[in-house]
Amino acid sequence: MSQSDYSPRQDPKKIIAVVLIVVVIGVSVYGILTWPKPKFRVYTYDSFMAWGPNPDEIDDEVFSAFEEEHGIDVQIERLQTDASGIISRLIAERENPVADVVIGIDNILILREDAKTVLEPYTPPNLDEALANTSLDLVDALDPEHYVVPFDYGLVTLIYDMQEMNVTTHPQLENLTFSNLAEMASSLVTENPQMSSPGLSFLLSEIAVEEKLNEEDWTNWWNQVRNDIDVQEGWSEAWSKWDSDESRSLLVSYGTDPAYSAYMSGSEPSTGVAPIVHNNQEYAWVQIEGMGIVKGGPHPDLAREFIQYCLTGKVQSHVAVNQWMYPVNGSVELDPAFQYALHPNEINMLNNLLSKNETATNLESWLDEWESIMTAA
Repeated sequence: MSQSDYSPRQDPKKIIAVVLIVVVIGVSVYGILTWPKPKFRVYTYDSFMAWGPNPDEIDDEVFSAFEEEHGIDVQIERLQTDASGIISRLIAERENPVADVVIGIDNILILREDAKTVLEPYTPPNLDEALANTSLDLVDALDPEHYVVPFDYGLVTLIYDMQEMNVTTHPQLENLTFSNLAEMASSLVTENPQMSSPGLSFLLSEIAVEEKLNEEDWTNWWNQVRNDIDVQEGWSEAWSKWDSDESRSLLVSYGTDPAYSAYMSGSEPSTGVAPIVHNNQEYAWVQIEGMGIVKGGPHPDLAREFIQYCLTGKVQSHVAVNQWMYPVNGSVELDPAFQYALHPNEINMLNNLLSKNETATNLESWLDEWESIMTAA
């Protein structure tokens, strides 16, 4: 083949110049050239910030300022599971972590042996300031080692539909015990404690009351109700069942639900709250939901900044009317609807009856016993 058969070689500098000219012209005509922003992923449960007036817009409202400051795209990944399933997801991805931060691991789930293996301890510099006006010692109650730090908190207790039952038709609601709750089991919906954090809180509530206050074998109650109680996989499923089935008027949920009812209706709440009573004292389980940095996550520095950001009013001011939990930042003003909520200061904490060590030591065996009882139903 002769030399003339080859195409003439082009000067690469000229080619680059032409490309740049084309790009400049394209940008001038069609707008600013932008590159994809780095994705910052937050794992949480399916109902996170989903119960406010604008659930489709809440992520932008809460996290857009952080995105703009750091030039990233914050992706709130609501896994189709409750908080317990999030830990399982993190464990499955341990060799190649996808998420940067996790929100929703509470003061029970953090006691799981495997939970801390997928988290990086971190103490935000603004932690003490953010929690300064909060009456409870949330940090120690959640995790003194700071694998997770508080995001929100509330009471896991019994609620009821006031259109289906009230203290006149069911006077035991004013003095609710596990004994008379067993008699109402056909009206009760709860969550699977193996999959759901409020379900697990309820199981530990029952164990604390029966074993510590009543000095009874906790398994007796579950054996008594196992054929009548409705156990749903998670809180969202339990709420849907309670909301749609008139025969199921009692639900294991949160002490803030009457506030949610009042806020959404603009009137008196149609939801009542019935904490467990022992010797004329009201009891409930305090759940503290935490946030933590995923060990080996893609953006550890941004993860630390994000945790700090979530403790500020920019995020905490949205917690009450979107999460229907109490914000951990005590300087945040609550909506007037929270006058109908049950606050942890108003009750005795069942958490105090079970030490962390006792809970951590027995948690798996308690869950195994519960499963054995319920599968025999």
